[in-house]
Amino acid sequence: MSRKKDICPVGVLKSLMVSFLTQKRALGYKYIEMEKSLNRFVRHVASRGLETHSLSQELVVAYCNRHAGETPKSQANRCSDVRQFAMFLNANGFEAFVPNMPTKTKSEFTPYIFTHIEIAKIFHTVDTIKSHTRYNCAEVYPVLFRVLYGCGLRISEALNLRVCDVDLSNGILTIRGGKNNKSRLVATSESISDACGWLMQKIHFGANGDDYFFKNRDGTKRSSETVYKRFREILWASGIPYRGKGFGPRLHDVRHCFCCHALKQMSNAGIDMYCALPVLSAYVGHSTITSTERYLRLTEEFYPDVSEKMRVAALQVYPEVYMVEAD
Repeated sequence: MSRKKDICPVGVLKSLMVSFLTQKRALGYKYIEMEKSLNRFVRHVASRGLETHSLSQELVVAYCNRHAGETPKSQANRCSDVRQFAMFLNANGFEAFVPNMPTKTKSEFTPYIFTHIEIAKIFHTVDTIKSHTRYNCAEVYPVLFRVLYGCGLRISEALNLRVCDVDLSNGILTIRGGKNNKSRLVATSESISDACGWLMQKIHFGANGDDYFFKNRDGTKRSSETVYKRFREILWASGIPYRGKGFGPRLHDVRHCFCCHALKQMSNAGIDMYCALPVLSAYVGHSTITSTERYLRLTEEFYPDVSEKMRVAALQVYPEVYMVEAD
């Protein structure tokens, strides 16, 4: 019975998937979402009645085709997962068609940049939220949204913070295993540090250092889906219209807003934009400075004076070229 199970193509495929993920994680990758993605792929294959140790082009392409209502990015992520797994399979004696990546399409989404007045409205709304038996929203949300805006954190980074990661004495947040498995230290303003200290006293008196900083009342980790849902309610209560899926404002736009407001603030302080970009890139945890450069365009759109300062800075870098009239 066990031998039949061992040679079952789907069983072998599952075993190789575990080996693939183990190998990747040994290199430092988390691959939590990829594991979910590949499990869906294996279920897709199993539903087609796989009988041989090979994955045909038809079978793989059928899975990689774009689903109704799926964004190009989501399709590309699925296809990339299968593509990497297929190459691993071929290297380990399980024949598999390696799909091409779908044609990249330019995203038409433009982040929503909140005005300072809108940010103030959001803070007023979260400050007046009523408490909840399980979710202690009245205590957590005023601090959570100030940290998201004041430090430019991703929601996952904020919700993964532990009590031991919040250094009130030095005003430092330790972000562990952020995007691309990168960790970093994030300095906070005095007001953010004070807000974190207030929450520490409210819900973490005598707490264990491993407790989630923005925990639910019962100690469990707060769900990002719950925060997304609450954010829509906060927008509505703040008089900021939600324009629908794909148009925002999204919760992640709070991070975009931080980046633009930070660049504007550094510009006002007389800091050269080309010096400001690497600083901001490291602070928010971008893999490359290219990811940060797009905020210059957004900042220019909302604050035209920044564009002029950049032009003046460029004149100091690039030499003048004079035309000499021919005799």
